[in-house]
Amino acid sequence: MNFHYCADYDAMSQKGADLVHFEIAKKPNLLFCVASGGSPAGLYSLMHQKHRKHPEYFNKVRMIKLDEWVGLPAGSEFSSEFDVQKKLLQKIEIPSSRYISFDDQAKDPGQECARVQAELDKAGPIDICILGIGQNGHIALNEPAKEMKIDCHVADLTETTLGSGMIEKVGIPLKQGMTLGLGGILSSKMILLFITGKGKKAAFEKLKNRQISTEIPASLLWLHSNVQVIVDESSL
Repeated sequence: MNFHYCADYDAMSQKGADLVHFEIAKKPNLLFCVASGGSPAGLYSLMHQKHRKHPEYFNKVRMIKLDEWVGLPAGSEFSSEFDVQKKLLQKIEIPSSRYISFDDQAKDPGQECARVQAELDKAGPIDICILGIGQNGHIALNEPAKEMKIDCHVADLTETTLGSGMIEKVGIPLKQGMTLGLGGILSSKMILLFITGKGKKAAFEKLKNRQISTEIPASLLWLHSNVQVIVDESSL
C-alpha cells in the first residue's frame, strides 16, 4: 500500500489522473471500475479535460460500475448511474457496448448482481478500481461485518452509511445496495483509494494501523500488492 499525501483536493485529483492516464497509455482497452460520489469527481473532471484535448484517448477503455442503490425511483438523480454518467461516461463518450452496470430498476437485485458478476468474470479482471472510503471504513457497499462476500451481492446498509449526508438528501428510506464484492475488488490490478471529505479521518487512522479486520473493510486492501492511497490532507 503506497500513500500519496497531497496538499488539497485538486492535488489529490491530479495525482489520481496521472496514474490513470499512464495506465491507459500502456493498455488502451483496460477495464476501469468507476465509482460515484465526490471523492473521484476531480479525477473525472481531469479525464474529461484529457478527452477534449485527445478525443481518441478513451475510445477503447471499458468500464464497470462499482455499486448502486436499491429502491430509488426511475430516473433518480441520486442514483450512482446518474452520477457516473454525468461526471464521466457521457463526458468521455463511453458507449453501452463498453460499459457494465447494475440496473437500479432491476426487479430482482440478487439476480442482477449475479448477472453483473457473470459479466465481470468474462471481461475481467479489473485493471483500475476507483474507491473511496466510508466513515465506517466500508469500500463500495461492502459494509463492516463478521464475514465478507466475494462476489457481487445485495448489501444491507449500516446505520452509519444510512446517516451519511448523501443518503439523507435522497428523501427516500434506503436499506440496500448492489455492489461488487471483495473478490472483484482485490482481483484488480491496481486500486486507487481516495481519502477526502468530512468524517473520514477516523477510518483513515484505522486503515493506517496495518491491522486487517472485516470490521474495517478497507483494511483488507493491505492484502493487495498495488494499492495507491491518495490523501487530501486539507480535509483531515
